[in-house]
Amino acid sequence: MKRFRTLLLAASLGLLSACGGSGSGSGMSASEYLTENVAFWNGAASTVQEWTVGNKSEPLQKALATGEGLDTLKPGLERARTEMQQYLTRIDQMPPDEDAKDVHQKLRAYVQSAEEMFGILVEMAALPADKTKEQVMPLAEKLQTVGNRIDTEMQALDAAQDAYAKKHGIQLQRH
Repeated sequence: MKRFRTLLLAASLGLLSACGGSGSGSGMSASEYLTENVAFWNGAASTVQEWTVGNKSEPLQKALATGEGLDTLKPGLERARTEMQQYLTRIDQMPPDEDAKDVHQKLRAYVQSAEEMFGILVEMAALPADKTKEQVMPLAEKLQTVGNRIDTEMQALDAAQDAYAKKHGIQLQRH
């Protein structure tokens, strides 16, 4: 995954906050736009990874496997969902130039799927302690579908960012 230096990421998020109220992406250079796009992806992906392979993944996987303890994770899952909703709002406030529409749409699709994933997990966490298989299975199937879609969207976004960077002669840093 692409990661800009911490200072660059902090500066770009500060720039976005300063520009966020304008509701327009006009005036951003291709490099500035891509920096913002990657910063949003890194933020969303960090939260997704925290719950799927990071320090919150083990308790989540255990709760999903046993059907117990998911309710204790609900506040964190709700915060993650809210974070994705906030990213979507901020992404929508950053309309792209014509040649950035593909990379922008792919970023939005990825973050939307992450928001959907956390929404499903929140629904699962809200089920009663005596939940039935009939209550869980539709949500588990939706979760699997969204998880597969997130992987595909992440790869598509990565390729779109690379293509946009190449088109504009921007060197992306990888870690």
